[in-house]
Amino acid sequence: MIEIKQADNSTEFKIIENLANEIMHQVYDPFIPSEHTDYFLTEFQSEKAIGSQIKNENFNYYLLNFNEKNVGYLGIQKLDEILSLSKLYILESFRGRKIGKTALEFVYRFATENRIKKIELIVNRKNQNTIDIYQKNGFRIMESIVNSFPNGHSEEDYKMEKILILE
Repeated sequence: MIEIKQADNSTEFKIIENLANEIMHQVYDPFIPSEHTDYFLTEFQSEKAIGSQIKNENFNYYLLNFNEKNVGYLGIQKLDEILSLSKLYILESFRGRKIGKTALEFVYRFATENRIKKIELIVNRKNQNTIDIYQKNGFRIMESIVNSFPNGHSEEDYKMEKILILE
C-alpha cells in the first residue's frame, strides 16, 4: 500500500535527508560530478535546509511510504498560481511500483484544491528517463535553461510544465 505523509518535524526531515543521500547519487552521478551532488545534498536536502525551506520558502515535503517503509520523498513549493514540483525521488529498488504515479496524482490534487493552474519543474537535460516519465504524464518542455550554483557548477536543465484544467 502506498501512503503519502506530510513531513513536519526534524525526525521526518532527517529521514528525507537520509533518503536523499542514498537516492541522489544513484540518479545524478552518471552525468554530474559527485562533488556537486554532495554540495546539493548539503545545501538543499539536509535536515536543516528542509526545515528552513518549509519555514521560510512556502515548501511542503512529504514522505512516500510503501508497505510501511519510507521509500522516497516529494517536495513542492506554492508560488501564487504556480506549483513548483521541486523534488520527487524514489529508491531505485522501489521504482516501477506506481509510487511515482501516486505521488504525481497527489500533486495534481494538491494543485486543484489550491486553485493552481500550472505545475512547473526543472529536470536535468541528461536525465532522459525522468524526462520521458514527465512527458508521458502531460508535461511539456518549455525552455532550456542553465542553472549556476555558488560552488561554481552549472547544470543544463529543461523547464517543464503542465497546465491544469480547473473545474
